[in-house]
Amino acid sequence: MKTKYFIVSVILLFTGLVYTGCESNRENVKDAKEEVDEAKQDLRDARAEYDKEWQQFRTDSDLKINEIQKNIDDFKVKLRTASSTFKTKYENEILSLDEKNTNLKERISEYNFQGKDNWEGFKREFNHDLDAVKKALDDVINQK
Repeated sequence: MKTKYFIVSVILLFTGLVYTGCESNRENVKDAKEEVDEAKQDLRDARAEYDKEWQQFRTDSDLKINEIQKNIDDFKVKLRTASSTFKTKYENEILSLDEKNTNLKERISEYNFQGKDNWEGFKREFNHDLDAVKKALDDVINQK
């Protein structure tokens, strides 16, 4: 008889432990689901922020590239009517700057987001190259 009560009490104890374990697992699953949902929302927010920053950067860069292109085109017009010594002196420089400006257009149109570190590096390098072309063009224009 004692063994019967002992077996029943062990079974009840075991059942209670299993039930309690299942409840805590349900809570863990629920907490994990909430964390995943929060992480997904954070990812959506970060992506929206990146898209906004990218569009602003692209718009600003396109404006600068178009301004440089306009200055190059204006200088090319002046080269057509300039003396031959002036043409030979600046024609290769202006063609080189035109090629660099075209490369900048291609780089910005082909860029694909590959992480925040790569984005920051691209942005820094692109701005440096854009400023270098603008400065070189200003130097050529102001040397005449």
